[in-house]
Amino acid sequence: MTSFAQIFPRRFGWIAVMFALQCSPVIAVEIDDTAKNNVTSSPQKVVSWISGGVGDEAMAEMHKVSTAYNVQLLLTGASGNYLAGVPFSVSHKGKVTASGVTEGPLLYIKLPAGSYQIAVEIDGAWQTKRIQTSTSGQATKLRFVAKGKSG
Repeated sequence: MTSFAQIFPRRFGWIAVMFALQCSPVIAVEIDDTAKNNVTSSPQKVVSWISGGVGDEAMAEMHKVSTAYNVQLLLTGASGNYLAGVPFSVSHKGKVTASGVTEGPLLYIKLPAGSYQIAVEIDGAWQTKRIQTSTSGQATKLRFVAKGKSG
């Protein structure tokens, strides 16, 4: 039979947690409309990225934060038109470290120093580029261009 002394600390612990959660303040931050257009920021284990740049204001906002990212991609059609909704992946030593779908023509990625493969899927075809990154100096800038119907 279970004694009161064995049950009490467990139940009391849950009650304390529930009370603390109910009393915790909720912090709400208003994001302006331009920033909302650039969302798809994904902090992952060691890789964070942001995508956007649809429209002049969103493009300007992306450029403001560009220095925080050491890999910067521009996605365009063959005629220079901007592309969005492009699946991408970042691999390091054969393992995918980040992936997602872009919200605009700009994709900024923050990577630790090392060798990576960046892949994007444009018009159903994957394009890949190998890069070497560092955490100091100039950002690595890449442009992926559609080879088919998007251009």
